[in-house]
Amino acid sequence: MRPLGPLATPLALLYGAGVGLFRGGYECGLLSRERFSVPVVSIGNIEAGGTGKSPLVAALCRKVLALGKRPGVVSRGYGRVNPGTDLLVSRGEGLLVGVEEAGDEPALIVKKVPGTSVAVAADRRAGMRRLSGLCDIVFLDDGFQSLEVCPDLSLVFLPGEMLRRPMGLGDLLPAGPLREAPGVLSRATHWVLGEGQKREVSGELLSNLARSVGPGKMRPILRTQFHLSGFYDFDGGARTPLESLSQKTVALVAGIANPGRVEEALLKVGARIQGLLALPDHAPFDASTREKIRRFSREAAKEGAEILLTTEKDRIKWTHLPETSLPVGVLEGESLLLDLPSWEEILFRLIHRRLP
Repeated sequence: MRPLGPLATPLALLYGAGVGLFRGGYECGLLSRERFSVPVVSIGNIEAGGTGKSPLVAALCRKVLALGKRPGVVSRGYGRVNPGTDLLVSRGEGLLVGVEEAGDEPALIVKKVPGTSVAVAADRRAGMRRLSGLCDIVFLDDGFQSLEVCPDLSLVFLPGEMLRRPMGLGDLLPAGPLREAPGVLSRATHWVLGEGQKREVSGELLSNLARSVGPGKMRPILRTQFHLSGFYDFDGGARTPLESLSQKTVALVAGIANPGRVEEALLKVGARIQGLLALPDHAPFDASTREKIRRFSREAAKEGAEILLTTEKDRIKWTHLPETSLPVGVLEGESLLLDLPSWEEILFRLIHRRLP
């Protein structure tokens, strides 16, 4: 949803009051919370839309596997059919259910990080129980607002606008982009700076954060960067470096929250983007979507597009090659863990229960 601006501030304040009452129900004990014997890491944000949470979860799962331990993920599974059910999606050996039942992001984690057990559930406690005995550590994907589970660590992405100015109650939905007031950032144990190009922890950012959350509530900042490494053909073979798209005219289909980061990466390597078909985040691969892709690719080919590109998150839902005269390439991306020793130390200490 696009923010409505200052005119919607009264609605934002009402929304903030409702969110605060909900959170307060957990904080004062009226609503129950549960702690689990396995270490739990919540990864989330307070900004509506995508900030790279699932790619970060996948990157951390790879690190856990490299440490010889078994990672697990609990996701809400946005866009899946039967969203009120809880399901075990994978025991670390591939998908146990269809992509439609799992949701696109959980299914993609299963594909990209073999060895990861995944459950989907609206109530994350039910998802945690589905993973019982399968994992040495569990990540809650988009879990910052899932207060029913007590995490051992809570990582929250910083809002992009915080790089430029302090944020406040006037930035709450629907006036602004925030799900919760910026003061709740102090509920996290660590803050994550990511999304888009590499960013430094500037003095301006630290000043904006201090003004937004209050004195004495600052948290350590970890950095990550989303990186498009290349693309492969529709059937999963013939991987090609992204740089090969330099000076080529491409058309892009993206059903993700922030297609701008993909456009930016393509432009950076010198690709010419003839057009973008921006589908809703988690859009199903139904007849309507297929028809939109068919029409878009036909017009793109007329305008000189040489290849139709899409994202891995879209491709995992595409049961067959869409009707198009263009070759189809699937963009491959991942989160890079900057300040790698800090990330590795956190995971090691958590797995071995040596957190202060």
